[in-house]
Amino acid sequence: MDSAIQRYATQVLDSLHDGVVAVDSEGFVVYVNEANTRITGLTREQVIGRHVSEVVPGSHILDVLATRKPLVGVQTRVYDHVVVSNIVPVYDRGQMVGVVSVFRDITEVLALSRQLQEALSTIDLLRESLTAVPVAEDGVIIGQSPAAQRMYVTACKAATVDSPVLIEGESGTGKEVVARLIHNRSARKDQPLIAVNCAAIPGTLLESELFGYEEGAFTGSRRGGRPGLFQLADGGTLFLDEIGDMDPGLQAKLLRALQSGEIRRVGGTTVQKVNVRIISATNRNLAQLVREKRFREDLYYRLRVIHLVLPPLRERRADLPLFLDHAVRRVCERLGRPPARFTPAALRALMAYPFPGNIRELENVVEQAVVLAEGEMIDAGDLPPDVVGADLPGTAPAERGPDDFLDLAAAGRFPTLEQVERRVLEAGLRAFDSKAELARHLGLSRATLYRKLARYGLD
Repeated sequence: MDSAIQRYATQVLDSLHDGVVAVDSEGFVVYVNEANTRITGLTREQVIGRHVSEVVPGSHILDVLATRKPLVGVQTRVYDHVVVSNIVPVYDRGQMVGVVSVFRDITEVLALSRQLQEALSTIDLLRESLTAVPVAEDGVIIGQSPAAQRMYVTACKAATVDSPVLIEGESGTGKEVVARLIHNRSARKDQPLIAVNCAAIPGTLLESELFGYEEGAFTGSRRGGRPGLFQLADGGTLFLDEIGDMDPGLQAKLLRALQSGEIRRVGGTTVQKVNVRIISATNRNLAQLVREKRFREDLYYRLRVIHLVLPPLRERRADLPLFLDHAVRRVCERLGRPPARFTPAALRALMAYPFPGNIRELENVVEQAVVLAEGEMIDAGDLPPDVVGADLPGTAPAERGPDDFLDLAAAGRFPTLEQVERRVLEAGLRAFDSKAELARHLGLSRATLYRKLARYGLD
């Protein structure tokens, strides 16, 4: 071949984005272009003259040399790259003199494809929540706010696996409802969902509740013993609410059960295998408790494989009309009342109110308003006084602190004892790290505190 034509052919091949490698009839490399060097990281000096099996072990070029049949669109891995190759034999006067492989690096294409699929999956989930109804399974309000959408997408993804889920959020944000959503969307939906409040049961009793007990394990134990919640939830989901209030000694036993998948009844000597998906929840900052050595770090990371943070209602103001509409419809149906609507004054007061008790408080407020309303229109006068107070002229919410609620100077706004008690409890939940601390400060037993919280929808 004329040297000028040869130089031109070499320039053409080197200008290609695709890699080119040529071997002779024995499989020794005779030519590679610059793209080959870029993709493989091997220079011409490192490749030419060596057998292709030494350069790229398992190369399909060897298959073409053996069969003399071309291979088109074959995908393989070359070092850290995924390539698609077209490999053809080369003939001269009817005699095969070698093989040429032209290959394209598709590593980035595959990565982009995976990213695209993930994006499309997320879009599908968002579209489902946006185009269906604002209410998902079990009464979960999706909403249009970014925080609500992120929460919903994460919950739906969590439902596809068995990994432990930790749900954090203020009281009344719907942690158990979201746990039920995850369970009902999971492969375990036909199996039990068992819930237990870890703060409402003393540590000594909670252990027997979780793991069960054998006959004679303690005074008053049931004849024949009793299975624990782990056994009852076998094959399904165990929801551990208020996990941040769990006794430190019980935390170690829970960790052991989660690590081994085995439980042992109180007073028993044998272990039992259980298949339980764990969803836990807390209204406390669990990471802070870990830093303060008040919660086991190893248990924290065992529970926090998937982390969900439920935003408080005050951070979802755009979704408030959805919550109000849903609550009104549900209350009216349950009470057998005709559909009710809010007057502009009532809606203005509700939109100004911070709802420290979140969704649970909102539902209670709506139910009271429906009961007190004379007709199908709910006016501001049908709302609790503290809610209406948030909309008083000249008193914007930003001008009042969340705990500035006792106006004892004006007879017209003088609170009732129930109102004072409710607001003290609301403020206490914000001020203290745990309900146990709040109970001690108020001079109440934990059981009494829980009864009062339940009475006002703050549990």
